Amino acid sequence: MNSIWDIPFIVTDVETTGAHAEKNRIMEIACMVVQGGEIIERFTSLINPHQFIPPFIAKMTGIDNAMVFTAPEPEQVMPRVYDILTMPNAVFVAHHVQFDWQFIAETFKRIGIPVPPIPLLCSCKLARRLLPQKVKKNVGDVANFFSISVENRHRAEGDADATAQFTIEFLHQLNEDFDIETTEELLQFQNKQLSYVRSSPTFIKRVAVYLEQLPDEPGIYKMLNEQNDVLYVGKAKSLKERVRSYFQQGSQHTEKIAKMVKAVHKIEWECTGTELSALLLESKEIKRIKPPFNTASKKLRRFPFLRLTVQDTFPRLEWCGSIEDDGAEYYGPFRNRTMTVELAETIQKDFTLRLCKDNFTPSPDYKPCFYYHIKRCHAPCALLQTHDSYMNEVKRVRSFLTGFSDGLIDKLTAEMNKAAEILDFESAIILRNRIEELQRLFMRKEHVSTSVNSNNVLIILPVSEREKTLEIFAIKKGRLAHQQIIGRKSPLRHITARFEEWYFKNCDVFEELSPHEIDEIQIVTSWIHRNRTNGIYIYMEGKTLQESITMFEQSIRLSFTKKKDTIIPESLEL
Repeated sequence: MNSIWDIPFIVTDVETTGAHAEKNRIMEIACMVVQGGEIIERFTSLINPHQFIPPFIAKMTGIDNAMVFTAPEPEQVMPRVYDILTMPNAVFVAHHVQFDWQFIAETFKRIGIPVPPIPLLCSCKLARRLLPQKVKKNVGDVANFFSISVENRHRAEGDADATAQFTIEFLHQLNEDFDIETTEELLQFQNKQLSYVRSSPTFIKRVAVYLEQLPDEPGIYKMLNEQNDVLYVGKAKSLKERVRSYFQQGSQHTEKIAKMVKAVHKIEWECTGTELSALLLESKEIKRIKPPFNTASKKLRRFPFLRLTVQDTFPRLEWCGSIEDDGAEYYGPFRNRTMTVELAETIQKDFTLRLCKDNFTPSPDYKPCFYYHIKRCHAPCALLQTHDSYMNEVKRVRSFLTGFSDGLIDKLTAEMNKAAEILDFESAIILRNRIEELQRLFMRKEHVSTSVNSNNVLIILPVSEREKTLEIFAIKKGRLAHQQIIGRKSPLRHITARFEEWYFKNCDVFEELSPHEIDEIQIVTSWIHRNRTNGIYIYMEGKTLQESITMFEQSIRLSFTKKKDTIIPESLEL
C-alpha cells in the first residue's frame, strides 16, 4: 500500500467551450503535481479548441477567440499531459473530478492517445466531508477558508494552484484527524458516509469565556474536562481560528471529536511565537501528558533520509525512514520514500560502495558476489580492494552528499536526453525526477554538509511585524541547542556570547541521542525542508567565530528593517 506522502497527486483544472465533454472542447489545461505535501511541478497551456467560445464563457474566464487562435494544438499539448498522468502510482485530482476527467479522456480518444487507468479523487467530495457545513464548497470559498489567495479565478492555472494548495491541507487533516495513511484509505474516504454530530449550544456557552480571549497567534492549546484532566493537545498557526472551529454554532464533528467537545469545560493555551515552536512544544506535551484524545499510535510524519553507516568498517549507503541513535550519518530529509529509494539507487550505481548488509572480516577465501561481477563493487570482502581504497570511495560519497555533484547530474541529464530521443519517455521522466531531487539536495548557495548529524545552523524567523520580534533557533549537530524570542532592542551580546559554546566547542565529540532529541531533529529538519524559502538560515560550517557573529548581527538588522520587497543576500539563504 502506498503512503499518501509518497505518491504524486496530479491536481488538474480545465477551461472548456461548454459543459458537454463530447460536443465541446478544452481551451486551457493546468496540472499541478503534488508530492510529499508540496507542489513539485507545474504545467499549463492554452489549447486551440477549433470551436467558437461563447461570450459568457469568454467573460467568465477571460479567454477569448483571439487568444486561442494561435494556441498549440491538442496533439502538441496532450502528450505532455499524458506523461504527467502516467507517473508511477499517480492519482488524478480535480474539484468536481468527473467533469475534468471526462474532457481529458475524450480529448485523448479524439487524438488517438490511450486513456491511462488512473484513480480519481474529488477535492469537492473531500471538502463536503471535512469543512463546516456553512462553508460553500466551490474553489474560491474553499480556498478562502484556508486563507489561500486565488490568482486568476476561472483560469486553469489559478484554479489548479488553489485546488492543489487546499488538497495539501486536506491530506494533513485526513492524516491527523482520521489516521488516513494510504492511497486506498484516501480513495475510500471520499465516498464514505460519515456520521456527524452537531455542536450543542450548551457546550459553546460553557467555554465562551475562553473563546473570546484566544489570540490570533501560533501556539498550542489544551482541552480539559471538568476534573481538569487534559483531553487533547493540539497546535495551531492561529489559536483563535483553530480552537473556535471546534465550537462554531451548528458545526459538525465526527463521533470521536464530538465526544471530546462534549467533555470540554476549560481551554488553556500557550503562545509560541512561530509554528516551529508550536510543533516542538506540542510533541513534548503529548509525550508528557499522553492525552486520551490524541491518537496513541499517531506518529510524527517522517520524511525519509539517506544513511551512510560510517560506524561500520566498510560503510554502506542506504535509505531509511527515520533517524536512529546508531552512529550513522543521515542526509536529507527528502520529500518521499519512492524518490529517496531511487536516489539511493542512483548513487549506488555511480559509486562502488558495497550493497551487502552483512559485516565481514576480509579474507581471500571469500568468493565475490554478483555485484562484483557486474562492476558494482570491488569486493573488499575478498581482499580485492584495500580498506584505504574503499574509504576513498566513502569520501567521494560524502563529498557528493555535501554538494559536489561529481558529474552525476550531468551524467543523468545525458541519459535522460538519450531516453527522450529514442521515445522512452517513462525512463526519461524517472531520470528527470531524480535530477530534480539531486538539485534540491544541492540547492544551497554554500557547500555545507547536508548531514543532519553535523547540521550546525542558526534559524531566524519573523514572529510579529507589529511588535518587531524575531525567534531564533540555534541548531547544533541537528539538536535544538537554544530557542529564544528577541525584540528590536534586545541586547544581542548575550546571544553572541554563547556562539562559541553552541558551534565551536566539542564539535567532534559524539553525543548520544535521546529519543526526545531524535524527535526534535525530525521536527526541525522536516520543518526546514518544508519552509526553506522562509526566514534566514546561517550555516556555521567553514566560518570563524567572528564571521558567524558578524553575519548573525547583519541578519538581525536586515530582518528588523527589511520590507516585503527586500531581497535576502545569497549568503543568508538556505
